Amino acid sequence: MSLEKILDKIINDASAEADKILVESREKAEKIKEEAEKKASELAGALVEDAKRQGQLEASRLITQARLETKINILSQKKEIIQEVMEKAFQKEILEKKGLTKIIITKEGEREEAFDEARLKEELRSRLENEIIEILGI
Repeated sequence: MSLEKILDKIINDASAEADKILVESREKAEKIKEEAEKKASELAGALVEDAKRQGQLEASRLITQARLETKINILSQKKEIIQEVMEKAFQKEILEKKGLTKIIITKEGEREEAFDEARLKEELRSRLENEIIEILGI
């Protein structure tokens, strides 16, 4: 075999080996790329799911807060209405002239006592507020 043929064979073998290495390298690079894309996709999916979950939690918190504020506003308005009704009830002319009294029945008989208007108002207001709170479920 001549020197030229030996050199051609070495060059051809080296070229074939280089092509083989190049193909293997490209295949490995493609696999690495596919795995990276898969991991990136999984991570992106997990991040999206986490963001959705956080969004749902925040939305739920805002809805709960809005409901509570609505109940508090309703309660406040009802307290104002109760106060107004009680003030009007105690301003009636008959009450102003005669005052509020209660009849106490004992073994000895009956006796009439005056109501403490402020105390009566507070007791009525407290009872009405408690009933409203119970009805609203606050």
